[in-house]
Amino acid sequence: MATAPGRRRGILGWLARIAAAATFGYLGYLTLEGSRRVVSPGRRPFLPAEGDPASPADIGLEYEDVRFTTDDGMTLSGWLVPAGRETRAVVVLLHGFSGHRLPWLAGFVPWLQLRYHVLLFDFRGHGGSDDALISLGTLEQRDVAAAVRFLSGRGFGPIALMGISMGGSVAIMAAPDLPVAAVVADAAYADLRDPIANRMREVGYPLAWLGASLVLAAASLRARVWLRSPMGRVAHIAPRGLLLISPGQDRLVSPHQSERMFRAAGEPKELFVVEGAAHSEAHSSAPGTYERRVLEFLARHLDGEAPV
Repeated sequence: MATAPGRRRGILGWLARIAAAATFGYLGYLTLEGSRRVVSPGRRPFLPAEGDPASPADIGLEYEDVRFTTDDGMTLSGWLVPAGRETRAVVVLLHGFSGHRLPWLAGFVPWLQLRYHVLLFDFRGHGGSDDALISLGTLEQRDVAAAVRFLSGRGFGPIALMGISMGGSVAIMAAPDLPVAAVVADAAYADLRDPIANRMREVGYPLAWLGASLVLAAASLRARVWLRSPMGRVAHIAPRGLLLISPGQDRLVSPHQSERMFRAAGEPKELFVVEGAAHSEAHSSAPGTYERRVLEFLARHLDGEAPV
């Protein structure tokens, strides 16, 4: 007959096995479902928010519908908006995860177009571009390279890359291998695990950092390419100019992500913290200061002078 301590040990053993099975089951579900949502989040309809413009023509700007193809066969769709002054300099706008080019129109194109040509396009698997799995920057580097080739073939340059969230991280990853003069990265992540773990915490999932690591590994298998983080690329941007914009109250991409990249980057570099701003809302929180900082940065690296 089992003694009381023996029965307790037996019960504790069964509870430990049940807890382990539940943990493995939870992590398995998180890995499978999380990785699916990373690489196949569902294409957001290519429609403007209510009251927003649907094309540059809606804000009184001329534009050209453009299409160009990546070196792995993806056809991307975009708009080329001519500058409001005589210049060959151009800014390439890079949108965020599961988004498209439309949100750039009202908030960014009007003040950038006054000084520079503007190319805004949809990444693979987004907007009007070809269907594809999402890789959070790894394969999307090919999209940026195709955009730069397209512009160079048209005789444009110097070229700056400007992105928000995933777009900012893609710009950091792509720039070292491209003939670009400058990078503006707003709310960019340094480590892919950071936004994934923060999203898990937001909805109450435990073991967020471990879960994010497993999700990334499984997403890499789904995408058939190892998903890399921008932190390993940021030091190679120099001698190109780098402006990191960090929303101070960003709950998706931790503000220290920009700080880490700033410390690792070479000169010339700038860090612009927008206190009180949430993710992707740095411009709307302080539009005047934001536009001045970006235009001053672009003037130094595209024009070699301060803006008038």
